[in-house]
Amino acid sequence: MAHAHPRPAAAPALRPAAHHTTPAAKPAPSAVKPAPPAAEAASSAVKPAPPAAEAASSGVKAASVPPAVQAVPAQAPVRPCYAPGDGQVWHLLRLAPGPDIAVPAAASLLAVGADRAAALLDRLTAGGLCEQSAPGRYRPRPAPPAHPAGARPGDGAALRRLAGHYLHTAHHADRVIAPHHPELPLAPLEPGCTPQVLDSREAALAWLDEEHTTLTALRETAWESGERWTVFHLAACLNGHYVRRGHTALQRRQWADALRAAHALGDAEAQITAHRYAGQAASRAGRHPEALAHLERAVRIAERHGRPGPQAWAYYILAWTEEMAGQDAAALTHALCAAGLFRRAQQWEAEADALNAAGWYFTRLGDAAQAERYCARALDLSRRHRYLGGQAAALDSLGLLAQRTGRHEDAVHAYRAALAHCRTLGNTYQEAGALDRLGDSYAATGRPADARTAWGSAAAVYRAQHRLDEAARVERRLAALS
Repeated sequence: MAHAHPRPAAAPALRPAAHHTTPAAKPAPSAVKPAPPAAEAASSAVKPAPPAAEAASSGVKAASVPPAVQAVPAQAPVRPCYAPGDGQVWHLLRLAPGPDIAVPAAASLLAVGADRAAALLDRLTAGGLCEQSAPGRYRPRPAPPAHPAGARPGDGAALRRLAGHYLHTAHHADRVIAPHHPELPLAPLEPGCTPQVLDSREAALAWLDEEHTTLTALRETAWESGERWTVFHLAACLNGHYVRRGHTALQRRQWADALRAAHALGDAEAQITAHRYAGQAASRAGRHPEALAHLERAVRIAERHGRPGPQAWAYYILAWTEEMAGQDAAALTHALCAAGLFRRAQQWEAEADALNAAGWYFTRLGDAAQAERYCARALDLSRRHRYLGGQAAALDSLGLLAQRTGRHEDAVHAYRAALAHCRTLGNTYQEAGALDRLGDSYAATGRPADARTAWGSAAAVYRAQHRLDEAARVERRLAALS
């Protein structure tokens, strides 16, 4: 059965990226000195675009960035038409780490306003130096003879602005979706860097979906250049999104890098966070011995560290991992420990998660009275703190409890309410499990058409998230129903 209670919040706030401790490392993109004036001038010294180019660039979304450039199709030759300064803009676009770039990110790269960036990108497209990869997204074409490739003064400052744009926007997006996630101590922005403002959960989810390829490329580039805090903070910002969307392979890769970064930094709290999420990702991938090894190490470091918050998180994810390994009694013990520590640390949303986890394990162990008590406490605490993720998880747990005690109509109501919250949050991982269990209750109440719809939707999400064993189990039920 899929895990129903919500995943832990993003990594706790750690010391800023400016406090870099790796002697040979370059300053992190999020923690660097201001760009020298000459670099600023190089990125923005371009004449205004002609009126025709200015017309086509409004309303573009946040973006990513280009690594390798695409060849111009042979069937569509372009006659180059350059304006003064185009070569410098094109050169900076080629440095960006990702498949393409959107106007807001380009504005930070070039240290200009969004309207100016849109006009420049349109002009380069008209002149044959760029092409549109999608509405509002651009990628540069190969180097023309007039603009040879190579490093130039100001490249470093431009890339630091771009890295700051992505890191700060990712952090903002994570907290728009999950306001209870702690604020990370990111270093101040470079002059000319303007992260995006996302005004809704939908906008934040769309930005993260659109940019996660670029953010992956940025993390890899940061690791190669020794920017350890950037590697760690990107992993912390993206963990919630990868969990909600079921991107387990991406979650594993990013925490492998972040774990190495945390140990290189010598920061105990970063190490606790990295081990616990590396364990979570390994457990989701079915690698339970590896997961338990990570979680046990997180617990040992947390116990030496002595603060209740890090200890609580280590116990909480250890409980989740033990559940995935079929060790429900051990999971219950660690969930109860986590709930008490979260209460001491006054982390109310996390306490709600741990209380719900305990209720979930009581349900699986057959103690309906205790399960009802803990899940109800979790739901009440989540509602008092307007914590939608906690409400979704507690309702899902109450649905399972109703189902196991033969109250299938109550289960249907609880699962439907949980699904509504999951969809608001974009939590497709938990949505699949709730749909799976909802189908069970529909089948138990003699509603085969509704069961077929719920199971069909669950199977589709399981397959999209490469949860193949769960998909196959649901598909067998569908076949039996037919």
